[in-house]
Amino acid sequence: MKYRKPSEDLSQVRFGDKRLDKRLEKTVESMTGSSQTSILGRCGCRSDAKAFYALLSNEKFSHKQIIEAAGNATIERIKSSGITSVLLPQDTTDINLNGHKKTEGLGYSSNHTKGIQVHSCLALTPEGVSLGLLSQQYGTRKESKSGLAAEKKKRRPIEEKESYRWLEGVRESLRQMPDDVMPIIICDREGDFYELYAEMLSLGAMFVVRIVQNRTTDEGERSIHQIRRTKACGEVEISVPRDTRKNTPPRTAKMEVAYREVTIVKHRRISTKVPEQLTLNLIRITEIGDTKEPIEWILATNMSLASVDDAMNSVDYYVHRWKIERFHYILKSGCQVEKIGQRTYDRILPVILIYSVIAAFILAMTYFARATPNAPCDTFLQDDEWKLLYRLVTRKANPPSEPYSIKTAVAYLGELGSFRHSLSDGDYGVKAIWKGLFKLFDAFDIVNRLMGQV
Repeated sequence: MKYRKPSEDLSQVRFGDKRLDKRLEKTVESMTGSSQTSILGRCGCRSDAKAFYALLSNEKFSHKQIIEAAGNATIERIKSSGITSVLLPQDTTDINLNGHKKTEGLGYSSNHTKGIQVHSCLALTPEGVSLGLLSQQYGTRKESKSGLAAEKKKRRPIEEKESYRWLEGVRESLRQMPDDVMPIIICDREGDFYELYAEMLSLGAMFVVRIVQNRTTDEGERSIHQIRRTKACGEVEISVPRDTRKNTPPRTAKMEVAYREVTIVKHRRISTKVPEQLTLNLIRITEIGDTKEPIEWILATNMSLASVDDAMNSVDYYVHRWKIERFHYILKSGCQVEKIGQRTYDRILPVILIYSVIAAFILAMTYFARATPNAPCDTFLQDDEWKLLYRLVTRKANPPSEPYSIKTAVAYLGELGSFRHSLSDGDYGVKAIWKGLFKLFDAFDIVNRLMGQV
């Protein structure tokens, strides 16, 4: 399986006008190969930037065509990968556009911040390697959320709530899923609501969701109370990664595992036509021993749990949810999507989407190199690209005749991105890779322009 560049993924878009098709492909190539924050800077010259602005204003242009092409490319990779199950983490992030005071149609992304809520669903292999973007929904509030009474918000039908995009994300992500691939939807606590469980169960999708609601069960008790009273059936050790926010080092934690089946009851405030009861399996994984802040996760799933190994498989799937957080990090800090301004809300959406496809590509390269370090680098880079990368980093005129490993390519990109690697550092992260890729593609573009003048 080979990963295509974002411009190739979106080359399937057809506007019925070859000039528009070519303009989109050229612009995506420019946006992939530059860390400039403005469209002019990314396009390289004023005429190209002007042509892209005209594309955004063209009535034939629609971001729906772009997400469909991106989703189709992801489905193709799922099929060619040979996997029998795929992880589908989904989550919402706020795009802060508070400085864009004159953008028409732009509302709030949070209580006091102008912006857009972007809800994305990625496809990952069971090992956590990105296969691409499957779906993306958007929303902007007309008014600050604090101006709406809490009780009124609770009683609105699900179709009128912001959480409805979680249902839309599930439906869109499953729409083209191959019949021989089992989708496993992964959500954090924001996805812990009754209507979403009912939707996923009705569609026959597997799921793992971290819960926050202490719901009433058919036994008249509370679900979290029940799982906390359930006797642990085993102990495991897990590797806890470094927490840069709390400045804590990586460590190994000893955990006890408990699981049980519960039947939760529909709350009286839910007006949507969904079953009155739903049966879920709950998993509780709790850190034991002397620690100041012990870890506790409580997960809900519909996957079969016959042993501790089954429970830990579900936990392992949930651990990969944070890959979508890394995707958001690349989107905001690497692609700097919050600094790209457009005149209207509708013109911002396709720009966000194009950068999302680029961010998914960078995420894929990062974790593919960790999962399969000996794979050839031409899985991601074309011949001229990996040869140029070799020349830039080693300063040797003649590159090897055969592609070197993806691990070596990532190390070259890290060095190109000015990453100072020390023995105490782990694998190269997404920041080092996106900086290296931007420099590589920028250099590649310069070389091509010079060759064209010869």
